[in-house]
Amino acid sequence: MNVLNKTANELSHIILHASWQAALIAGFVFVLLILTRRIMSSQLRYALLLVVLVKFVTPPFLDLPTGVISHYSPIRSTVVSSETIYLVDSATTNASATSQHSNHTENKFPLVAVKPDITITEPGSNRSTMLEVSKPKTEFPWSTLLMSIYLFGTAVFVALLIHRYRLVRQIMRESDIQSDGVLWSELKRISKQLKMKSLPELRISDKTDAPFAMGAFRPVIVMPRLIAEELQPDQLTIVMAHELAHIHRRDLLIGWFETLVNILWWFHPAMWWLRKSLRETREDCCDDILLANQLANPDRYCETLIDAASRQSTKLAEPLVLGFVHREHPIARRIRRLMDGSLFRADRLRFPAIILTLLLALIMLPGMRPERQSVTKTTLEGLFGWTNLSFQIDASEEATINECRKIAQTYFSMSSYKRIFSQLETRVRLEAILDEHPKCFYAQYLLGTWYRLNGDLELSTQLLNESLANAPVVLSQRYRLGNGKPIRGVEISEIEIECNRVQNHSLDPSLNLKFVGLITDSKGMVHLPVYDTVYRISTQSYPEGYYAEFKNLGWFKSNSLNGELPDVMVWRPWSQPRNFTGTAAESKWLNNARGTDTRELTSGPNSYKLGGIARSQADGTFTIENGKGKSLPSLQTELPDIKNAKFMDHALVNLSEPAPSRFEIAEVQFLDSQTKIPLQSFQSGAGFTWTDKSNIHLFSIWDTLPNIVDLVLKVYNYDENIFRYKIQPKVGATAQHAGASFKITHLTAGNHSGWSSRDGFYGEAQSLSSTSEMIVDITGSKQSRFSLWVVSKDGRRQNLKEGWFSISVGSSPIRIMMPLHEIDHFELLPYVKPVSIYFEKIQLPARKTPLEQQLPVIEFPIGGTARNMTSDLFSPLLVNFESQRGNVFSGCGSRMRGFELRERPEEERSPETKSTVMWNYWANIKMNHQLDFTFKSGTAKKGGRSSYNCSGAWGVVNVASLNKPLESIDTVRLQFLPKTADD
Repeated sequence: MNVLNKTANELSHIILHASWQAALIAGFVFVLLILTRRIMSSQLRYALLLVVLVKFVTPPFLDLPTGVISHYSPIRSTVVSSETIYLVDSATTNASATSQHSNHTENKFPLVAVKPDITITEPGSNRSTMLEVSKPKTEFPWSTLLMSIYLFGTAVFVALLIHRYRLVRQIMRESDIQSDGVLWSELKRISKQLKMKSLPELRISDKTDAPFAMGAFRPVIVMPRLIAEELQPDQLTIVMAHELAHIHRRDLLIGWFETLVNILWWFHPAMWWLRKSLRETREDCCDDILLANQLANPDRYCETLIDAASRQSTKLAEPLVLGFVHREHPIARRIRRLMDGSLFRADRLRFPAIILTLLLALIMLPGMRPERQSVTKTTLEGLFGWTNLSFQIDASEEATINECRKIAQTYFSMSSYKRIFSQLETRVRLEAILDEHPKCFYAQYLLGTWYRLNGDLELSTQLLNESLANAPVVLSQRYRLGNGKPIRGVEISEIEIECNRVQNHSLDPSLNLKFVGLITDSKGMVHLPVYDTVYRISTQSYPEGYYAEFKNLGWFKSNSLNGELPDVMVWRPWSQPRNFTGTAAESKWLNNARGTDTRELTSGPNSYKLGGIARSQADGTFTIENGKGKSLPSLQTELPDIKNAKFMDHALVNLSEPAPSRFEIAEVQFLDSQTKIPLQSFQSGAGFTWTDKSNIHLFSIWDTLPNIVDLVLKVYNYDENIFRYKIQPKVGATAQHAGASFKITHLTAGNHSGWSSRDGFYGEAQSLSSTSEMIVDITGSKQSRFSLWVVSKDGRRQNLKEGWFSISVGSSPIRIMMPLHEIDHFELLPYVKPVSIYFEKIQLPARKTPLEQQLPVIEFPIGGTARNMTSDLFSPLLVNFESQRGNVFSGCGSRMRGFELRERPEEERSPETKSTVMWNYWANIKMNHQLDFTFKSGTAKKGGRSSYNCSGAWGVVNVASLNKPLESIDTVRLQFLPKTADD
């Protein structure tokens, strides 16, 4: 029912705007025809009426710069309001409300939800607003009722039309074809005089008393036998010529179009007038053709009309069939017009009239820019460079926007436990900008945000509404839970929109509008005032306390005043939601991938097959199934020795096909199959790792794994006889293939900050313990393309370079996110593009017992010495640990394939008084941790400690620096803790 109501509302909205636009154009043409009735030819009048007819089927939101409605749209004075929950700093308001948690460390004051008792009306606004209104009550579904009446009426009209048309077709089938005789000769003569390319069929009927023509593509003229026998020959010529004129003008084809439009708009008074006017004018056009071509004189024409009308009682199915006389065109009016010698008559539409009609069509047919419409993907890439855009701003306005953006950035800086953005200086700067540029919507929006944060909700609402009204376009986005319920009053710390400019095929993406401290309204929406151009989303924060799944739009544009961005589905992290069901089409992980819910799928030259799933039990044994609930005796792989199954759940996913040499894995992802949420954000302590690409190890602590999961793989497919060269990690190592030679010319620990082909490396190598660097030369004339992989000693694989051409080039340095001492070898393979595949609804074998909740603590007994250790207590999650003398690292950085630790210079490490411990693991999992130190007896209690970490899909690295010498530390204890929605 909700879908039906929504559809009815949308259709009603379209019909409403199409109705008033068509009525407006019909009224204009009505007045124009009255004023020019004696000087305008019937042909031109008919053309203008056809423009009105086309207007009825023109989309009401077809926006063209030539359209008069596009420039004078009533939407531009419409206020769209919605209830809003405002959040303001609790330090600046006395309102009593519920505190909202913030996970931003810089926000020392919690945000408070406040609902103001104000209502502001902006009659000049056409934007989504931040108004406060009462929550709407459930209303009667008038749209659904009216749509039902409309559809019933349409069905009745269709049924009547079919009935009447079948009667006419029956008359035609029972008539006699004429291929000779006087009438046939006269038909050929008149057709020749009217310069018709083909002759219609002529029939004589005893079943009708009304002459008519029918058939849009195979025209037929039906002549009643009564009229053929009783009218004089010259009168028959007039009747015949009139029907031939209809055929010559394509009136029958236009009649079908008119009929279909009339069926859709049967209820519209303007259509009633238009239908009558079209049929009158159509007869006038045919009358004028006969008089202009001297096929009849006015006196005899009038006599023929009277004689034919006196013999006719049949009502024709106009305009599908066109007769000589009919009730909707009074004989008296037609006779007066025929006898009026002062009228201008034309047998066709002249060139100036055609130009006039086209100009009026360009003005009248376009509609208004739609009020709301989903944004559409687009591209700026053209055949000859970037596609030019009309959007440009002058240097003064750009400088103003850049100044506002700098102000917005202060939202993330603190001074005396308060945001710099919320200080008085920000208001002064923004007011100064608005004094100089009163219509600067971006400054208005930021100032409105400032007033909201400082508790003045009335002024905040006014400024925000003015901003939305002054902006060329407003982008809106809705945040909702999986069950469709909007999230209200939730902070979104930052959204940044890139407003692109292209001039002379040169792309300038530097104009970025940063919106900060956004709050979702009662519909879960935020509204962003922007320029009218092509956009990209540069930055988008998660809603406070939620994870979100954003759709990657790339470049997009808005065809409406209020462009609606795709809804953002959110969920409380690690909450294991079960109140909704996701689909592959909705999931960003699956919608562009090739997938199956069976055990086998084909991708490129390879066939991928699930060999089976092994699930550990508490005693370390395995239950093995095929992924669809059927038991298997064994897997075609060696199962690991599980020693931690009492507190850790394990599932091994085996790919029995293809052979390991036929593919490589770039990325792996597991989803909860019902919700399509990535497993590591679905429940805390769930993750996976793999060193054998045919066996992916899924595991979980605290909670058992979901019963059904989806496996998503980004793979490189290789043919059976591809080359794969193993290259040793040393300078001078080479590989040759098909006339191309590959050689390592540089390989060292760490990486440099810069390099040029002329001057070489800049500075000293950094991150010696966590990264390495290489340069390769490829020579040879053949156009081969290669990929280079690095393989660690524990089996991890990284694709370093996805493609070279062998044209005697010296490569630039490649940074490897792996220390040199961990590299086992390199592999050179053909270049192929990665593709995404997935296995949906993989059923895991059941685990019979729950997990123990008390986890063991990992202990690293360093005994005051520098040591390297690895703990397998949570295997396959191996925790690597290292202790060092001095404050070794200055920071860390994370990349897609790993991390790097930046070392301090030796002279800045203070090894006598400071120490460093580092630990990391390679697994896709999210957990909290607690790190404790046990010191040797006699160690002073004083001494600070700092820590930092980096994480990614590859895993986590954590560094702790102590203001104590390493010799004083006895033991380091690492405890894993579950994450909660408030982390």
